[in-house]
Amino acid sequence: MKRVRARIVVASVAMALTLPVWTSGLGAQATPARPTRVLIVLFDQMVPKYASQFNMPNFRALQGAGTSFKNAYLGYMASETVMAHNVITSGQLPKHMGWTDEAYRDAGNLLGAGAGEMHITGDLSLANYGTLINAENGGTGYPKLADYLHTAFPDKAFIVVGEKSYAVETATAATGDIAVRLSSRKSNVTSDYAVDASGSATGGCRNLYAALDPSTGLPVKGQWRYAFGKNVPSYLLEADANDPTLCGRYYINADKGLDYGTLGSYPAWLYPEEGNRFFPGTDHSAQAGHTGGDTWAADAAIEMIGREDWSGMFVTLGAIDKAGHIWGAQDDAAAFAGDCNDLDLDPAILGANQTHVRCAAENADVQLGKLLDAAAAKDASDGGETLVVLTADHGATYGKAFYGKATLKAGDSNWYYGPSVYDGGCPSACFLETVAYNAPSPALAPLLATGNVQFSYQSTAIETWLTDHSVAKMKTASKAMLKVPGVTAAYWHDGDRFQLFGTRSMTSSERSWWKEHAQEIVDTMAASNGPDVVGLLHDKTSYGVYGDHGGAQESVQRVPMVFWSPSLAFANTTGKPFHTYDIMPTILQLMDIPVTAPLDGVARPID
Repeated sequence: MKRVRARIVVASVAMALTLPVWTSGLGAQATPARPTRVLIVLFDQMVPKYASQFNMPNFRALQGAGTSFKNAYLGYMASETVMAHNVITSGQLPKHMGWTDEAYRDAGNLLGAGAGEMHITGDLSLANYGTLINAENGGTGYPKLADYLHTAFPDKAFIVVGEKSYAVETATAATGDIAVRLSSRKSNVTSDYAVDASGSATGGCRNLYAALDPSTGLPVKGQWRYAFGKNVPSYLLEADANDPTLCGRYYINADKGLDYGTLGSYPAWLYPEEGNRFFPGTDHSAQAGHTGGDTWAADAAIEMIGREDWSGMFVTLGAIDKAGHIWGAQDDAAAFAGDCNDLDLDPAILGANQTHVRCAAENADVQLGKLLDAAAAKDASDGGETLVVLTADHGATYGKAFYGKATLKAGDSNWYYGPSVYDGGCPSACFLETVAYNAPSPALAPLLATGNVQFSYQSTAIETWLTDHSVAKMKTASKAMLKVPGVTAAYWHDGDRFQLFGTRSMTSSERSWWKEHAQEIVDTMAASNGPDVVGLLHDKTSYGVYGDHGGAQESVQRVPMVFWSPSLAFANTTGKPFHTYDIMPTILQLMDIPVTAPLDGVARPID
């Protein structure tokens, strides 16, 4: 299908703490300057109403000072992290970007495990994402934000930082310069800080989380993560400034036993926290502090904002998403014993508070204020102006009607059903998984009874890949899909679109949104690597975990969208259209960078 080159327009979002340094730019200039840098700050699973519901002054201040698109929504399926970070940095819809969701059918054997084999995209490698991108458009690929910035600002870096590997690596792919994310869990411990030839403490790390062996006094069984990725700056891998035998600030506690109460409570036990990967934790007082989660990501970003010569930075903060999955997003109404950031609280209480949506959102807002201050300081020291874009990768809902298994750590097997699927990055680190994802929810029985399911992904929608995906078999599966609990509409893949097979009853609000948006959203997955059959679900319905996303419902599609810079600091809340795939073309227009390849997004005006 022929695609036309998009024009460009812009939108932006950000937040402030208590009128920090960045607010000095709130007096708009008469003539907007061309920004020389762009800082994208993404709150993973940020539901727009959280900004007013919780104590988020930075978010509200930036929203009020810039252009805020109050009716913004993704405009595509799947509403997933592994999709959004590439959509944002490419301006492409999923059907044109190389993969369409958490699962990928490798029809052309691009990853080398065999033609037609299924892969879980969240576990692909950085190189794999580059391979899939470069295979598009007949093997010419498509340019991303990093490429455009490199053309406009040669020798300046494009940097991505966050907790999640797939969030960081999909945004980085082949042409991003620096990618920093948390490593996998390590457990080797020595008596002293040690690094390998690459500068990483993989040879052993004496840290604050290791228990002491009473017979030797040496640490044992420490579990930790560190700054890992592509061209990780050496200053993020240094030893502790006060004690060179200890791991430095960017090494954090990854103890699987540190669950802050999430392992013992439903619905949290479906997807419990393990260590300080997503939440700050309670290691704030010892040495330089080894806080994790969004605090870790923001601190690493701030180091790079000040030390690197960059034209683009994408900071992705994952804690709200983890908390929303654990406790049910908008349904998380926990009462706290003390404030979210009261460091004088009992560590067990402080840690438990952090796992909830309110505390995750409020801490993310604190990090936003720090990032905005750092950007303002960069502008003051190096000149130029930073454009700030504040958004989310998807919204969320909760499972008032929950059809997944309710057993301990059932999240992955609720989300994924596949008797034979490749996990990990191919070819070197992937493996054929035949057990872990072969324990489906009983609610899927009508679909599985067809005997033709190669793979199925369940969240707030059901997407199914068939072994035999002839038209007749897709229609058979669609008929079965309409018998699956919670399904409101079933579609089958037909070339560059999906055909509606049938519907079931909906509420008036569900039907209104469905009639206006469902076909548009579902069609964005129409690619050879995508699902053969799609089932949309009722609002407040989930299969994966209690708080979830992925589908086409309004609550998982709505996202905040704000654009701000010192020269664009005028309040403008608009109801004009905006989709997530419009972000890159809007950035390019604001930075006066010409578009040179087809885009699905268009530039949206700030006026």
